[in-house]
Amino acid sequence: MKFDCGIEQLLTAVSLANRFVERRANLPVLSSIFIAAEGGHLTLRATNLECGVEVSLPAKINKDGVVSVPGGILAGFLSNARGKSITGELVGGVLKLQTERVSASIKTTPHEDFPILPHVSASSSFTIKTADIARAIRSVAYCASTSAIKPELQSILLYAEAGKLITAATDSFRLAEKTVPLRSSGSVPQLLLPARNATELYRILETTTGEIEIYYNEHQISTHIGAVYYTSRLLDGAFPNYRQIVPKSFSTEAVVLREDMAQALKSLSIFADKSSQVSLSIDSSNKTVVLSSRNPDVGEQVSTLRATLSGEAVAMNFNGRYLADSLQAITGESVRLHSNGPGKPLLVKDASDDSFFYLAMPMNR
Repeated sequence: MKFDCGIEQLLTAVSLANRFVERRANLPVLSSIFIAAEGGHLTLRATNLECGVEVSLPAKINKDGVVSVPGGILAGFLSNARGKSITGELVGGVLKLQTERVSASIKTTPHEDFPILPHVSASSSFTIKTADIARAIRSVAYCASTSAIKPELQSILLYAEAGKLITAATDSFRLAEKTVPLRSSGSVPQLLLPARNATELYRILETTTGEIEIYYNEHQISTHIGAVYYTSRLLDGAFPNYRQIVPKSFSTEAVVLREDMAQALKSLSIFADKSSQVSLSIDSSNKTVVLSSRNPDVGEQVSTLRATLSGEAVAMNFNGRYLADSLQAITGESVRLHSNGPGKPLLVKDASDDSFFYLAMPMNR
């Protein structure tokens, strides 16, 4: 193997692939990046067996070949290399890299057992704008559970109906749902994409524009995003029937400015106790929403927000971080808060956009 290519292009590809290597791999090959030089391109591949990526970049190929090298070592060298171009050559069991100013020799790893990334059949797919699916993932991913007790809650639910893609995630204490338009018609069955894998997909999607076609089957999902091929396994299991717990009507409604609420919650976090408790009171007589936090070791804070109100007064306690998280998916100027009284979940929505909602359970104390 021998090749020449641009340093910046190679660093970008290696940095992306390195996010998919398995840091604590039982199989050493999974901590490596597979590189193939052929046909005027370098193709880099990495996987942790949960999800994987393949990246292609143009290069001058002087000699075809394949090699597998530790991802962290390769990424670290390239991030500090200087120059415009780089030459790579496989000599024995060592990959020799040379720029205008620096050179390195990296010991290779056996590449014969490197996994092949599965390619899903084109029989089942849907088309969507990259910006839309990126927004759909970002709007709900933070709600996925970090506990392995219920694996299905460590995922993001994706399904489509009536020309719209719906994403949802929950950790049992909060729930978020986002709806975006599809570019293709038809329905898509419920797909459980692991939240960690969905976050990596989002990071790729946010760097590009246009449309993508996403292929899926019972166990796998994959897509091409420019010169990047992404694939992930899907989780088995049944996502909770969350629609049945979403209230259809409410006894109290308040509308506040998003920026006011975000600033108040940010400041209140300084005074919150170790459970991040924030008290929320909707005062119908004074037309205000009052947020407060108290920590015996620090002090307390009260923030009063002007609001447009209807319905009954109510007071509840919430995890302040959970309330703040909901605002990252709201782009409008105002936030709509819906409640059915103490002990019942709070529904948070964008006052000008019904495509997103967030449900937060109150704290018991």
